[in-house]
Amino acid sequence: MIRFLLTRFTTNNVLLEHIGGLYMSICIPIVASQHSSSSIVLLSAPTMGIPGLWKQLKTIEQKISLHDLAVKTGFIGNATGKRAFCVGIDASSWMCRACALPGYTESPELVTLFARCSRLFGLPFIPVFIFDGPARPSIKRGKVVKGDDHWLTASFQSMIEGFGFYWFTAPGEAEATLSAMTSFGIPCRIDAILTDDSDVFVFGAEVVLRIRSEDNENYSASRYSAFDIAQQLNLSRPDFILIALLAGGDYSDGLEGCGIAIAYGLAQAGLGQQLIHGLNVLAGADPEAFLSQWRVAVQRELQMNSSGKLPHRYPSLAAKIPDDFPDLRVINLYLHPTIAELECGPPIALSLNAPRLGALARFAEVHFAWGDSVGILTHFANSLFGGLVVRGLVDAALTLDNSSPFGLTPSIIASVVGERAHRSTGFLAELRLVPDIHPDFLTVALDAIKGQRDPTDGAKAAVAEWIKTRLPKIRAWVPRSMVELVYPSLVLDYVSAKEMKKTRKKPNSKCHSATFKGDKVKSKSSQGSMPTPRNLKHTATLPKRYSVRNLTHHGREVLELVSDSDGEF
Repeated sequence: MIRFLLTRFTTNNVLLEHIGGLYMSICIPIVASQHSSSSIVLLSAPTMGIPGLWKQLKTIEQKISLHDLAVKTGFIGNATGKRAFCVGIDASSWMCRACALPGYTESPELVTLFARCSRLFGLPFIPVFIFDGPARPSIKRGKVVKGDDHWLTASFQSMIEGFGFYWFTAPGEAEATLSAMTSFGIPCRIDAILTDDSDVFVFGAEVVLRIRSEDNENYSASRYSAFDIAQQLNLSRPDFILIALLAGGDYSDGLEGCGIAIAYGLAQAGLGQQLIHGLNVLAGADPEAFLSQWRVAVQRELQMNSSGKLPHRYPSLAAKIPDDFPDLRVINLYLHPTIAELECGPPIALSLNAPRLGALARFAEVHFAWGDSVGILTHFANSLFGGLVVRGLVDAALTLDNSSPFGLTPSIIASVVGERAHRSTGFLAELRLVPDIHPDFLTVALDAIKGQRDPTDGAKAAVAEWIKTRLPKIRAWVPRSMVELVYPSLVLDYVSAKEMKKTRKKPNSKCHSATFKGDKVKSKSSQGSMPTPRNLKHTATLPKRYSVRNLTHHGREVLELVSDSDGEF
């Protein structure tokens, strides 16, 4: 029987839910946003998880663009029906890395976290942040863990709510809850885990993302899947538990003299499977007797390397294995972590929420040097407007998925003015758009601030001037395939106008005359017959001028016909 304890209360438009030991913040939709222009340089953070494990997994690592993942897998692929990619994030990993970065401005740690959230906000990602809970182990890496929350926790949670993202406080380790979310969908199902902590493999994670670069020139990650690990490396969760016991991890220093290469080889020899299977099935009431036999098997493998999985033989290490290895307490911490109860109802439904711009504006005023009225408008324009367009496109796509496409008109895109395929997005095709942002939308957000960073005489005139002169000049880069799916006419209008502009600039360019007869066009450039629009405005036999070019549309090679007649494409 499945049991699900759920209590909820609301405060300031935020729905807080207590779910089997987890606290969840759901921001009620209001509006949406885009990338930060801030450049983030990744520096070494404190060691998390099993030392050297990432290197051992190099052979199954897939280098991916996070833009591709969000757009092609989440929005276009749409396997979950959300038109977005759900990613679970280890919040402590982000906070630790933010603290490791040097900063020379006000609240540098929060500036870093804001920039990272802005990057996620500009793409169809549904981020779910998980914070460590009160039942996490009291000792990690030989040090006593304080029961208090990280000093950034409260501020970071407020920021997350402002962006419209989700957060939970796990009962215990965040990594264990994240792994359960990929495996069991409890309390909600996510598509992947974004973390630097390799312990997620020990807890049974299905898909893991590790950011490789997130500066202005690149935004990429490495992808690891349990399926690839099982198929290509013949490793599963029991094997990772053995590797953690031997090479060391958060809960123990490991076996003295045993590095990651030896631990990896013993796991591939099947000793991890033997250990966990024996403890679960064979040990019964006397686990020590089983462990004694298992240690003999480990010693024999170290002495003989009969499986051929070790770099060479290690007789001296075999002789040094203590009688109390492995520690049953540590095994239980890995094998039975404190997570949300599996006896619960259906998973919480996630969606791509709008941000709470008023809350973000107030947060910026309190914590950031640019938190005056004009500074907030400028940073929102640079960091959030693209994300607002993305959310508008996702909402429109969901409307198309569930209803008739007729009558759908762009509500947040004024026009398309450019295109690119830039390295920073993994060369994903993008369109430069003029967002249709109403001034009232911004002034309402500014109503939430107290003006404590504004000039003494106020900022009303400066805000009015910004809206009059700067707002019309704001542009945003948005994935082209998203616009094509929802508003194809916008893209066609842009391409048609671009081709016509080229023709005007080059009067001697090769354009071909042809006569439309019925539904066929004949010309040298078309190399035969070509279908033409049936809803021609003029007589089908009138001479037309057109140009033809090859291009790729939705992954298929097509032939594009651009006519210089009004309204024809």
